[in-house]
Amino acid sequence: MKKTYQFFILIFILNSCQNQKSKSSEALYFNQALPGDSPELFAPGIVNTGMPTRDITFSADGQEALFGVNIGNFSYATILHSRLENEQWTSPEVIHFANDPRYSFLEPCFSPLGDKLFFVSNKGNKFTNGKRAQTDIWVSEKQNGNWNMPYKLDTVINSVHPEYFPSIAKNGNLYFTREIPGEGESIFKSEFMNGKYQTPEKLPETINAGRARFNATIAADESFIIVPVIGLEDSYGSVDYYISFWDAEKGWSKLINMGDKINTTTGHQYAASFSPNGEYFFFMSTRTNPESKEKFTFSSLKKMHNSPENGNSNIYWMRADFINDLKQKAIYID
Repeated sequence: MKKTYQFFILIFILNSCQNQKSKSSEALYFNQALPGDSPELFAPGIVNTGMPTRDITFSADGQEALFGVNIGNFSYATILHSRLENEQWTSPEVIHFANDPRYSFLEPCFSPLGDKLFFVSNKGNKFTNGKRAQTDIWVSEKQNGNWNMPYKLDTVINSVHPEYFPSIAKNGNLYFTREIPGEGESIFKSEFMNGKYQTPEKLPETINAGRARFNATIAADESFIIVPVIGLEDSYGSVDYYISFWDAEKGWSKLINMGDKINTTTGHQYAASFSPNGEYFFFMSTRTNPESKEKFTFSSLKKMHNSPENGNSNIYWMRADFINDLKQKAIYID
């Protein structure tokens, strides 16, 4: 009888631990049920609210999240911040350094260690010929649990041309987009050595393919890179996500379209990221809700406008296992 009792106690403890683990895992992602192998809208009503939303990033410990929202085709753009406190997320609020409506604040990206926050802004830059001021890459560092006032990276990274969409590898290497007149947008890499960024190098044409390419996301270990591209023959639509894998001997593989689960024929896709543990893939897409068949009324239009999947950009997520399958398709140029 005693052994049977002890056995049931052990089973109860194991189940409790498993339930607690599952609960904690979900808590790390705004208390959302974890997704499977197909894309799911992420945190509707919390992160995805109907406003154009993209560029989500989580701190290394999963206790903080930031994402971008914009209004009026980026006439207004800022970064929202939320913390996990006592298994509950705080309501997203504009992070303290991104509340000036005269400037744009976009594309947040935590460093893999969680001690630095990269983003882009046109703060301090002048408008030219009525066009929006160009963006540069900025950094805020964490001190005593708070994010310091940010500073702009020096001219090794920020040039006379627009730079944007920073993505950081675990070793500190920085990948970003630079737009050069006459050349368009291209992906660059700057190695982080002895605490300093080195002169950026443009990645090869294997990566910088198509008519336009931008907003590249590097894997933490630099084993692959995801690139939104326009103009490749196997594109599903306007902008598709492609992936390339790194081999130390062969270099970068040819770009592989990431498939129709990710890319659509009617929408745009151009901002991706991963959970800190790499298990979940987040991506922005301008999809509409195929189940929305409510008859048009003024009330229904307002409801649609203030709901996700209304044609504005939304953030989706899914398990990242499919990337292993894509790797089997990698082709390297001799």
